[in-house]
Amino acid sequence: MRSRWFPRFNPRLFALLGVMAVALSVTAAASADTTKKHFTFDHEVVIAGTKLSAGDYTLVIQDGHLTVKLENKIVAQAATRWEARDDTPDGDSVLYGDNNQVLEIRFAHERAVLIVVATP
Repeated sequence: MRSRWFPRFNPRLFALLGVMAVALSVTAAASADTTKKHFTFDHEVVIAGTKLSAGDYTLVIQDGHLTVKLENKIVAQAATRWEARDDTPDGDSVLYGDNNQVLEIRFAHERAVLIVVATP
């Protein structure tokens, strides 16, 4: 007796659904390692030798690499690493070195601090 909802078993359909499920899970796993943040610099800063004007930027952090974007255009790149801290800041902040060189980026309510390690 055939079911009203599944009149016949179609192995191709189930194989296609399985492939789609695997593809979606791989895409989700790949994007899990990427962090994307919107960040505002209050004044001119330097990231890995590149001067950036004050403004709103998108920071894409993936596999120890920082990409800074302005309106979907890449404006700076640097090597980075995450470092754990004991406290969680209430707001985003930046630790600067000489000549406004960005050394650390701290994100609101997160214990991990992004350390910018690459400078030319």
